[in-house]
Amino acid sequence: VSDLPGSDVFHIHPIGMVGNFAREHQLITMEMLIAVESGNSAAHYERLLSHLNKYAWLYEVNTPRRIAHFLSQAAHESALKIRSENLYFRPEIMRKTFGCKGGKKNYNESCDDCTQGRLREKLWTQESYYAHNPERLGGYVYADRMGNGAESTGEGFKYRGRGIIQVTGKDGYQSFQDEHNRRSPDDIQDFISHPELVSENVGYAVESAFIFWSKNHLNSISDLGSFADVTQVVNGGQNGYGDRLRRYNKIATVLGLPQGV
Repeated sequence: VSDLPGSDVFHIHPIGMVGNFAREHQLITMEMLIAVESGNSAAHYERLLSHLNKYAWLYEVNTPRRIAHFLSQAAHESALKIRSENLYFRPEIMRKTFGCKGGKKNYNESCDDCTQGRLREKLWTQESYYAHNPERLGGYVYADRMGNGAESTGEGFKYRGRGIIQVTGKDGYQSFQDEHNRRSPDDIQDFISHPELVSENVGYAVESAFIFWSKNHLNSISDLGSFADVTQVVNGGQNGYGDRLRRYNKIATVLGLPQGV
């Protein structure tokens, strides 16, 4: 660069700079990952750690409480694996998962029906059409919500959950796309046209979780709210509360935090 004092001027990409700091001082460690989900290999976690630390720095998931909440919720959602949502269900399980008003707790296995009324009648009346068919089931149960179009568009399946906190719905993918492209102008991506990238690329799978965390103000909720408050925002309810809390308490021990309730 001419006409400036000194002999060297360095141009530093902000995300690259954060990545360098993350390598020098890890916010998230192998011990934490094993505590919150022991079923994955060390090699898998080595692939995740650099991405987890880069984005933990960037999105300020940088205190023990924030880290414990983030990792316990992510571990429940995906077991910290990079994958897309499994929608291959036998009839009873699809009805329990998606069929009842008020969620799974209102499904009665003894009569294969809902105690508070059915939410999606076709899971009973057209059982053979949706059971064991992820594309049809996703298209139906995620239709007309989260920015998805009608069942006939297939967007419910196209924008099914992906990544380590399972970004779901067209609105979720749009939010991720907007924020990623804003922060990374040298890596412009179209996640609306290619949502599969969120499960095929480790960096995007991890980044999508942190963008979801940031967009939903989960750092401040982790600081000031209860475990149930965090779960409500991540899940939209309290599904899987016991498993989420069990994972939180395991990592809390590593981080020197009191046990959650």
